[in-house]
Amino acid sequence: MNEVRRAANLVRQRLAELSDAKLVALVAAPLFALAAWPLLLVGLPPLQDLPNHVATAHIIARPDLYPEYAFNGFFKSNSLLMVWLSVFGGHGLYGAARAFTAVVLATTAVAIPVFVLRFAGRRHLFVAACFAWPLVHSFSVSMGFLNFALGFALSLILLVVLDQQRARPTLERGFAIAALGGVLWFAHPFPLAIVAALVALHVALRPTWRMRVAAGLALLAPLGPAWLLAVISAEQHLVKAGGATTAAAATLVYLSPWKLALHCWRDVSGAFTRWGCVTFVPAVLLPIFAWRQRREARPFLSGRAMAALGVAYVALPVMASNWWYLNCRLVPFLWAGLLVRLPSALPRRVTAALVTSALAFSIVTGIDYARLDRDRAAFTAGMDAVPARATLLPLLFEQRRTSELTASLTHAWGYYTVERDASAPLVFAVERSYPITYREFPPRPLIPPALDRFAELEGTPAQVCRILGPHADDPTCAASWRELWGSFWRLAEPRFDHLLTWAIPPEARPMIPASYHRVFAAGALEIYARQTPSKGERP
Repeated sequence: MNEVRRAANLVRQRLAELSDAKLVALVAAPLFALAAWPLLLVGLPPLQDLPNHVATAHIIARPDLYPEYAFNGFFKSNSLLMVWLSVFGGHGLYGAARAFTAVVLATTAVAIPVFVLRFAGRRHLFVAACFAWPLVHSFSVSMGFLNFALGFALSLILLVVLDQQRARPTLERGFAIAALGGVLWFAHPFPLAIVAALVALHVALRPTWRMRVAAGLALLAPLGPAWLLAVISAEQHLVKAGGATTAAAATLVYLSPWKLALHCWRDVSGAFTRWGCVTFVPAVLLPIFAWRQRREARPFLSGRAMAALGVAYVALPVMASNWWYLNCRLVPFLWAGLLVRLPSALPRRVTAALVTSALAFSIVTGIDYARLDRDRAAFTAGMDAVPARATLLPLLFEQRRTSELTASLTHAWGYYTVERDASAPLVFAVERSYPITYREFPPRPLIPPALDRFAELEGTPAQVCRILGPHADDPTCAASWRELWGSFWRLAEPRFDHLLTWAIPPEARPMIPASYHRVFAAGALEIYARQTPSKGERP
């Protein structure tokens, strides 16, 4: 026992002798390694939205092949990933996207210990790391919200610089804050808005007007240019183009109280399947251990600031104006505020449980990367059956296969766009804030709104019948379903010369127009080609 104590004291002494930079590196290295090693298993990480972003970069690089889209330029918020793909994607978009994912993970792994070191101190760093690992390969990463994930990491670093400015204001640091705020805006406006709100609350809570003015000039003024850019970005996103589809309309969607509580865990966890749900361990223990230090003073993350973040999380919708997961993006900041209120030591069993959970999550994430990549391979098995520059209509009746917490196949059609220069009717292009938009909006011929989920929601008569409630057995129900699909095909058939279906139910297959004949089938995937109409036939 004495030998163990002497060894522990020697470790503490060695750690105390390390510089802050070395201590940060010591914590960041395992956080990064646990999150990033699965990237070595795949060509493109199986992150839900990532294939759509890669397809967008492919379209931007080949404007002659996609004249229906207009490029909106790179000086826009939420554009850092697109700039990266444009600069480094010349030798392969998949490799460039994987490298950007690694940069996001590395930046987050470094930002967390830097943040905790500043706001809680060296003694709390290793305890915080035991709880912080879900923030590295987070929900934002697994969903493919890479700009936001990087923006969150940059916002933690910005808060550190702002706290240094609070303690000792300098003009040089003010310029550094302005520059870092601009980079944060370029990555994503939402973390910038959160930082500005936290700083504004800190300024408003100063005891005298003189102190408020001084704090405002030192802290808020340097954020002014970036904040102005963020307001412009919000206006671009919220003001819709004429004829915008239902999905882009000013719709508000709120979560139920039960889902709000559940999302406090889910919107940090980067799990793909139920096997990755070990992130529930730190999610449950974090508020318990942080509660004991709830009265600890933390600049910008005071008790009032944490309460304001909690109120905003409850009050904001999950969707506003086609901006999904709006309130959920507050959860990582709530986690960060709890991290700097943890004690300097934990019971050994708790530490063991947290470390074991981190190792288990890392292993499961690697397994899920490989499993989801097999799903991708099954979805793209018909690549050779799609000719170059085909107008391809993807109809996904299921948007996932083995993934349970993400819909990993939602944008897998993007592989066909990149590999075969196929059309991209589901690319992100309906908002003025996106990198590309349709030159003619809505595009002609108009496909029904929410095309991305049309097949999934209307695949069988039973799905339509559920809307009719007590009249579900009415024979007109199936007729309504057939008319719905008939209207769809009258618009879609002239526009698309190839059709991709995934997990099509037997009821929907006869609805495919006779002009399409199947040229490939493997598992859940089927590829159809439209026969060239002979003279006199309807084009």
